[in-house]
Amino acid sequence: MQKFLLLLAMVFTVATVSAQNRTVTGRVTDEKGAPVANASVLEKGTSRGVTTGADGNFSLSVTANAKTLVISSLNFSQQEVDIAGKNSVSVSLQSKVNGLNEVVVVAYGTQKKADLTGAIVKVGGEQLENRPQTSFDKMLQGSVAGLQSMATSGQPGSSQSIRIRGFGSISASNQPLYVVDGIPITSGDGTRLTTTANLLSLINPNDIENVTVLKDASASSIYGSLAANGVILVTTKKGKAGKPRIRFDVEVGQNQIGYMNDRFRPMNSDQYVNITREGMLNSGMTLAQAEAALKTGTYGDYTRGYNTDWFNLLTRKGTQQQYNLSISGGNDKSTYFISGGYYNEDGTTIQSNFKRYTASIRGKNFATPKLTISHDLSFGFSKQQTPSNGTGFANPVYTAYVLLPTKPAFLADGSYNINTPDFPAGSPFNTLYLVNVDKRNTNTVKVIGNVAAEYKILDDLKFTSRFGTDYNNIEEVQFNNGVYGDGAADFGRAYSYYTRYFSYTWTNFLDYKKRFLKNDALTADVKLGYEAYSYNYFDESVRNDNLPPNFDLYLASNGSNPKTASSSGADKKRASAFSQVSLNYEDKYVLSGSFRRDGSSVFGVNKRYGNFWSVGASWNVDRERFMESVDLFTQLKLRASYGVNGNENGFGNYSSLQTYGYGVNYTNQPGSAPNNVGDPNLTWEQNKPLNIGVDVAILKNKLRFSLEYYSRKTTNLLLGAQTSRTTGFASYTTNIGSMVNKGWELTIGATPIKTRDFTWDVNFNIAANKNRVLSLYQDKDVANGAFVIRVGEDVQTYYTRLWAGVDPANGDPLWYTDATRKTTTNTYNSAQLTTYKSASPKFFGGFSNSLTYKGFNLSFDFYYNFGNYVRDALASLYFGDGTSPTRNKLVAQLDRWQKPGDITNVPKYILNGNRNSSSFSSRYLAKGDYIRLRNIQLGYELPKNVAERLHMNALHFYVRGTNLWTWIADKNLSSDPEQGVGSTTNGEVFIPKSITVGLNLTF
Repeated sequence: MQKFLLLLAMVFTVATVSAQNRTVTGRVTDEKGAPVANASVLEKGTSRGVTTGADGNFSLSVTANAKTLVISSLNFSQQEVDIAGKNSVSVSLQSKVNGLNEVVVVAYGTQKKADLTGAIVKVGGEQLENRPQTSFDKMLQGSVAGLQSMATSGQPGSSQSIRIRGFGSISASNQPLYVVDGIPITSGDGTRLTTTANLLSLINPNDIENVTVLKDASASSIYGSLAANGVILVTTKKGKAGKPRIRFDVEVGQNQIGYMNDRFRPMNSDQYVNITREGMLNSGMTLAQAEAALKTGTYGDYTRGYNTDWFNLLTRKGTQQQYNLSISGGNDKSTYFISGGYYNEDGTTIQSNFKRYTASIRGKNFATPKLTISHDLSFGFSKQQTPSNGTGFANPVYTAYVLLPTKPAFLADGSYNINTPDFPAGSPFNTLYLVNVDKRNTNTVKVIGNVAAEYKILDDLKFTSRFGTDYNNIEEVQFNNGVYGDGAADFGRAYSYYTRYFSYTWTNFLDYKKRFLKNDALTADVKLGYEAYSYNYFDESVRNDNLPPNFDLYLASNGSNPKTASSSGADKKRASAFSQVSLNYEDKYVLSGSFRRDGSSVFGVNKRYGNFWSVGASWNVDRERFMESVDLFTQLKLRASYGVNGNENGFGNYSSLQTYGYGVNYTNQPGSAPNNVGDPNLTWEQNKPLNIGVDVAILKNKLRFSLEYYSRKTTNLLLGAQTSRTTGFASYTTNIGSMVNKGWELTIGATPIKTRDFTWDVNFNIAANKNRVLSLYQDKDVANGAFVIRVGEDVQTYYTRLWAGVDPANGDPLWYTDATRKTTTNTYNSAQLTTYKSASPKFFGGFSNSLTYKGFNLSFDFYYNFGNYVRDALASLYFGDGTSPTRNKLVAQLDRWQKPGDITNVPKYILNGNRNSSSFSSRYLAKGDYIRLRNIQLGYELPKNVAERLHMNALHFYVRGTNLWTWIADKNLSSDPEQGVGSTTNGEVFIPKSITVGLNLTF
């Protein structure tokens, strides 16, 4: 009986407990819907729990009155889920690391940030839109650590100097490879006659979705022989499924000269006359002789009372405007994106203008569940007016400084003053007349197109075939009138230059992605492909003199005295096989590798093929179990890579061959002669980059930083080697020499404040690079203009005499006799040439802030550059202590020595110069340290409900300033500190500062 009662009690208890329990099932995924395996699912307040399976599913028995589940997983934020009255739930976890699963564009595809082993930086398209700059490469300045972007000119549409982690070559190209939607394109300055035309300025920045910069071997070596200087991937905007989306952007504003050092402005009439009189007296002339000379037309006869401000006449405030319209949309069968744009900007000098017209159409068709076909076509056309540069009298920048203020620009009747007394032969011409009559025009066309097919062979295997072209056409016209100026002696000159660059790329590759092992712990991504590339170059040049006096007939075809006619062409072919592997174990350990074999027609028959490769690894430490209890870190990642890539750009396509030149060689008879020695062993320059990096995010991602160390050694440098004079040549090109770049980069991002209404983001980056030449041909110095290429020195080391100042006793210029700086001399040729400083910066970077409060937004960013020296190549003409006395001088010349005991750095002013003081020395080098406010913008976005009442999706209004403030460290820096990576002035158009207003409308 007792046993029966005990058994009955047990059954009753179990039945009661069972009646109080229930089962909850569900599925746990990430933000993108992918299952989260091994997630912990726990009934809150109890120890009841399970873990999810590989498919993210779970089933948990909970008490009848259970209300909440607590769900957590490594690297995801913990989440509580209400289950009151529910038996099934779906849960989406948020990643603890912001951007952890962000997809970035990489070579031949895309990849999650967490899977990267290389040094890759993504710049969003929002940083490129509606900027008052003609090309996106200018907009990268300060955005990427280690990327040096420097303007070579303020001419709208001018080329930009880009260096990624220093100089990788001495004689070949140092520009990175640009790839647009998978197609390598021709970039750089496409002109041969006029000043500058950046081929990238034909790409509308508003059409760009994002830009990805590949800096190390792991990221770029799959591009093989093109990747030595880094790779910049451009992804353009595409259509998305949904109703049509229309966007219209407009921006208008005004610009003017961005930076001027008042000490280096040109003198007025009184200043010029007084210092010239002083120089005459110091040269031995009597006062009467000096006065008589100053009253001649040569010096402008100051008694007429003119005080012409040539600088004001030849420079200007310009206008700029741009309009962009796009429409995009699609459905589950196809998507489309169509855009058009217009851009117009005046330069800061007269005869400086750039107009651009762009159009693009991009589409994608999902032909079948397995086949997707896409097509992209973009067109750009630009018209440029480009003034001359250097010391040409048609250069308004140069003549703004040297034309005499004592000479009038116009005659009494308002016509241009081109009279002989004021402008005799050999003197600077009246540039106002020349720029209004002469022509320097450039028309450029760029067309980029590609068509691609992607076929899904298996769930894990797809095949992609992409064919793309890049077409560039540059037409340049220069006309020098026959009445006055450079063309007068020839009764008018007309030049016509035509240049064409055309290339196509056909890429075919297999992409295999598969998960292996228990719980899909191992992910493999394998690519295998083949690529063919063809490049064709062609140019023609014509000069014809003796043109009609009608200035509208300025084309070379109107001349009657042909002077020159020439043409040339070149072809290049490349065939490549490539592969890439990425292995990811549990999102903790990533191992990657790439291999590419290139064959190029550029190199010798013995070395036509080259192998390029990379290996990389990363460890996501924050994903380890032992880090779960460490709340400080939301990301901690270590990575390293090493590899080999090459450089084949920037030198002759037939340098490896023994070639002959044909043409008029002797008494106007056709003939031929050898013009290249050739080298059958000529091959690629090799670049061997090592990269070590760490990525950290702490305080729930409020503070983020990346630190990189790199070393890139370049071997097989293409340089000239001496050969026997009996060959008829002094040298030939061969692989000899090496150099190395070493440095570090730091990028910091922070979000100090983030509330419902207010967000403050801060970004900072800094990079330091040290270049050193390791070996040369017989380790002999190579002269390179103002630089010397010497073993052990930076490749941009100046080679000059050292300026010692001015002798206070007599005003003589002084130089140090040698590098020891112990003794001085007033004889220029008695001072030894020596190495001095460098044009390369020691460190540079950017700093930006973004603040948003409700609909208002304020952003500003700075760029800084320290450690380089800038050379003023024209200073000897307008700051030469009496050299070229019939040309105006700078106000800084007034600080000259005048009497014994004067302490100054400007020598005594003597007519026609003071003991070669105007010759190049360290006197004409100044520190290039500067900080510039690149961009500041204040905007307001209309609340969405208000915009919708106005039948719009969004409206954003803003005011922007560009280059509004510049700080320089050296008061002796005569020019804008930004002078290209060569840090040398050449009378280029002034870099502008601007104020613009803009409006973005979306429907």
